[in-house]
Amino acid sequence: MNTATDDTPTTSPRVNAVRQLLRLTRTELTLFYRYRVAAFYAVFPLFFAFILMGVPNVDLVPGVGAAALSTVGMVAMAPMMIAIFHIPNVLAARRELMILKRFRVSGVGPFALFGAVTLSVLCAGLLVAAVMAVLAGVPAGLPLPRDPVMVLVGVLLGGTVVSLLAASLTRLARNAESAQMMTILPFLVLFAASGLMLPLDLLPDAAQVAARLLPIAPMVDMVSSGWFGYDFFGGREGAETASVLSLWGSSVPALLVGIAWLGITFALLRGFRWDPRGAK
Repeated sequence: MNTATDDTPTTSPRVNAVRQLLRLTRTELTLFYRYRVAAFYAVFPLFFAFILMGVPNVDLVPGVGAAALSTVGMVAMAPMMIAIFHIPNVLAARRELMILKRFRVSGVGPFALFGAVTLSVLCAGLLVAAVMAVLAGVPAGLPLPRDPVMVLVGVLLGGTVVSLLAASLTRLARNAESAQMMTILPFLVLFAASGLMLPLDLLPDAAQVAARLLPIAPMVDMVSSGWFGYDFFGGREGAETASVLSLWGSSVPALLVGIAWLGITFALLRGFRWDPRGAK
């Protein structure tokens, strides 16, 4: 005998966080392709590839030219550039439309929401970085990476940190338009401190230390060192070739900076505003 009534509440099966993450990442990649502004942010780093094609490839260290080293630095920067422009814009727009609040009410956690947008940026960034390496690297005679694992760790760690940092900056944006304007200053600061505009060796010692405590320069050093087999962690001046094991030993301070910034971004995201009424 069936004793169920129409008033009996039904509970939907709870989806675990990893499955939510994968589903939302697939959706994010689809929206990334369809969203014109996001597509522009994705191809924006490629403009630097065409600029680098005109840089004289004068050797900065034996066997490593200026164009090749700058290209590898931009490979490291590609996911970070996409993240800093795209994520605050899209999260602010979704918050304004109450999409983020509906997600949270429906049981989608911050891990899946922030993780999905971060993974989509990393996927787009890796694709753009590969295209950039071909467009600008082939004319500059860019060799194959000496340590592909170190290169990949540097790109992914840097992209993840900046993605989460960009998400935390959304709290300062009232809407999508203000988010677009707000991201210009953080981008300029991080790009100036990356060592790509001006080698950090030319800066005063205090400025060098400050730049290497930000999340960009250590990751650029890691990608460059892993690619060319030179120990760039102490700067370009006097850099020498090193074994893979020695490079990983030299990379420990850079890894610690990246991990520390992960902890900082996690703490900042705890104050994320899901409701547009709470946005400042």
